[in-house]
Amino acid sequence: MEKLISKSSLEFQELKTLLKDGKEGLVATDDLSVLRLALRYDIRIISLFYSNEIEYHKDTMDDILKLKEKSENIYVISKKNVETLKRKDNSAGIFGIIDLKLRSLDEMKNLDYLVVCDQLEIPGNIGTIYRTCDSAKVGGLILVDTRTKPYNPNLVSSSRGCNLLIPTSSVSYEECQKFLQENGYTIFLGEPNLGKDYQKYDYNGKIAIVVGNERFGINPDWYNHKHEKVFIPMYGSNNSLNVSVACSILIYEASMKKYNK
Repeated sequence: MEKLISKSSLEFQELKTLLKDGKEGLVATDDLSVLRLALRYDIRIISLFYSNEIEYHKDTMDDILKLKEKSENIYVISKKNVETLKRKDNSAGIFGIIDLKLRSLDEMKNLDYLVVCDQLEIPGNIGTIYRTCDSAKVGGLILVDTRTKPYNPNLVSSSRGCNLLIPTSSVSYEECQKFLQENGYTIFLGEPNLGKDYQKYDYNGKIAIVVGNERFGINPDWYNHKHEKVFIPMYGSNNSLNVSVACSILIYEASMKKYNK
């Protein structure tokens, strides 16, 4: 059943808040590619919002019909209110609230290929890492003492919805360190110039690639536990790479070694 709502309704106000700030366990988006992912992978769609005053493109209208079938709640809003909610100029003009499930560390222990983001701050960096994880068959991602919450709207947008697909835990450093040690992971610490060239490792077995904060690097206590240091050779005048770029290089190298034997 569809319900016509105004901008003063609780449902509209909740969507507006979620699009701006997000909320634990929920993702709000007007990105059609994210909504299509939710359909494709049968992810729970809690609410759909669209306008019957807009002449949508035929393909978009087809998506709306499919989304209606899968959504638990369907709300109709005015074209004017659609414009007030749009996060991007090229928005399709439809909005969804999607369930975002985080995993416990216990649910991650059988995954042999993890990426750990230690205290990352910038949503775009985490989003890019999610997209790389998806394309390179990474098993799961652990957010450690994260400065950016998993439901951050900018993270959702930059990840193109891949944060809905990659099994994710959000935990403290102490919890993550204990989990990796107790479950037999080889820990690879991403470093600007310490350790071995990233191409020299074979990345066999259970591995965790750790990258750190954009300004301060990883928590120094990582070095007090068993680990491997890995760096990417730099041939120019710069001495470091953006964390999402560096992490993507390490991820792909590990994937090539693990999956192309």
